[in-house]
Amino acid sequence: MWWEFAIAACAIVAGAVAIWVTLSADFLAHPGWLALQKADLIVGPVFVGLYWLRRRPRSRFGPLLIACGFANVLYILQSSPEPVLFSVGLLAEPIVLLANLTLILTFPTGRLDRWPERIVLIGALVIGALPYLLTILVSPVLVPAGSISGCSGPCPDDGLLVHANPQLAADLVDTYLASVTAFALATLAVVGWRLATATAPRRRALATGAPIAVFFLGTAALHRFLMLIDVNAPELMDVLAWALVIARSSIWYGFLLALIAAQLFAGRVLLRIVGESLRRPSVRELEAMLRDPLGDPALRLAFRRRDGSWVDSDNATIPTPPAESGRVVTEVERKGRAPLAIFHDEQLSEEPELLRAAGAVALLAAENTDLESAWNAALTDLQDSRARTVVAGDRERRRLERNLHDGVQQRLVAVLINMTIAGEKIDAAGVDVSLAPIAESIEAAIGELRAVAHGLYPPILSSHGLVVALSHVARQSPAPATVTATDVGRHAAELESAIYYCCLEALTNAAKHGGPDVRITIHLQQSAEEIQFVVADDGAGFDALIDHQQGSGLQNMHDRVGALGGLLDISSSPRRGTTVSGTCPITDHPNGRSEFGPPSEDDEPVGISADA
Repeated sequence: MWWEFAIAACAIVAGAVAIWVTLSADFLAHPGWLALQKADLIVGPVFVGLYWLRRRPRSRFGPLLIACGFANVLYILQSSPEPVLFSVGLLAEPIVLLANLTLILTFPTGRLDRWPERIVLIGALVIGALPYLLTILVSPVLVPAGSISGCSGPCPDDGLLVHANPQLAADLVDTYLASVTAFALATLAVVGWRLATATAPRRRALATGAPIAVFFLGTAALHRFLMLIDVNAPELMDVLAWALVIARSSIWYGFLLALIAAQLFAGRVLLRIVGESLRRPSVRELEAMLRDPLGDPALRLAFRRRDGSWVDSDNATIPTPPAESGRVVTEVERKGRAPLAIFHDEQLSEEPELLRAAGAVALLAAENTDLESAWNAALTDLQDSRARTVVAGDRERRRLERNLHDGVQQRLVAVLINMTIAGEKIDAAGVDVSLAPIAESIEAAIGELRAVAHGLYPPILSSHGLVVALSHVARQSPAPATVTATDVGRHAAELESAIYYCCLEALTNAAKHGGPDVRITIHLQQSAEEIQFVVADDGAGFDALIDHQQGSGLQNMHDRVGALGGLLDISSSPRRGTTVSGTCPITDHPNGRSEFGPPSEDDEPVGISADA
């Protein structure tokens, strides 16, 4: 955004000014290092704050980093040779310290949540900064108190001197050093207390960002304490001075490291729970999966009802937690809607990366469950539709067979009988007219009609069942065929017809393509849950991967078996024959019956046969 670029540009300009002004000062002991330090005091926290703000736009810690960076701009004036500007720049010493303490005490939320943190910061402001301000007003000679901010020679005069009082100035400096030592140690104690009392999410963040802050606080306390007691150890003081420089400049980079570590941790958590979610866990299992890495044993997932309330996986209402409970609700949005929410510890809000990862996985799992339910429902509807089609087709074939048998066939039989009677009368009258050719044509038509009717739905299948019907077909097969069966009883008409026509199609194909010496076996077997059928031949076979093209007959076999929820398999290889096997479940079926059984009387063809 434009204002982010504006902030970054201002920070870079301020850093460049700090380098130029400090390098131009000829009275500083370490102008080069001070130039880098003063530029880093501005640019470092501002840029880390911008990154923090981009990654966590709702957090206050990013704006606080930016504000602290620009507050350190005043530190540049300490490099000015002008007395007034130099004296004003000295005021930046307690400001820099207060800014660092503020960042440490408010990390990672950007807020002073509890009273110990507030007491330490207010005390550092009143007891620490006030003596330093008074020192500038009464000290005739000013010496920067920063670790490497000393002058190589005389420092500029005090441009803010009100009344010179060297003794009071010395006492005020000692008070300032003592307060800095005390409040650095107090801040250390608060950080330790926060680590000890924090929940797992906050402890995880503090454990990453706190070590550098602890190093800075310990180094500052020791350095100021040794200055207070005026220890005579120049080498030790030099080491501590440079250590303090490094520690001070590392504070915001420690916060940056904590943010990056949180993102990496969230990535690992996301990878882990995505991998675990592939086994399609229930909502309760998903909650258990999220609780451990997020460090919240009471975490719950909730789903929005139409009235806006939240419910759990058992459709029980989950009330919104009160503000003082320490628990909050984070809604997981998708396409402008929030169908899912996470009820969690409020300190998890400090790690939105984890919440986003958890919310994404929870939402995907919920949507996957919905899609799977819809898919299963669609499959069930499709299977029921196919089954209804098969049932309707079988009933229509039985109806046509019955109509042909009881209607057209009986009418032809009556015509034949009447023609026979008429022929006898003509013979008795001595008329030389032969009706025999017409009678033969009618008998042929009756034979063809009977064949068509039996092909639509063979009466023997309705009357005697699968085994007898297939045995009858096997006896009429042009190729030798045998039928065996194990515990096969009567079943619903659609089940029997599906298996019958599949076996008939396989038998016809084997006799047609198996070769002159092919032998065919048909085996039926019934278990408690399904009927199995196998049609095998020892004929020429074919390469199922290359030569086989599924024709309408084989497709009809697949459709018939599949419509009843069964499976069909065709295996073959050259010169090793072909085997067609299938299974059909014996279950309730959408034909109106509670269970499979023999066809009802309404389904069987009625009327007298042509032979009668």
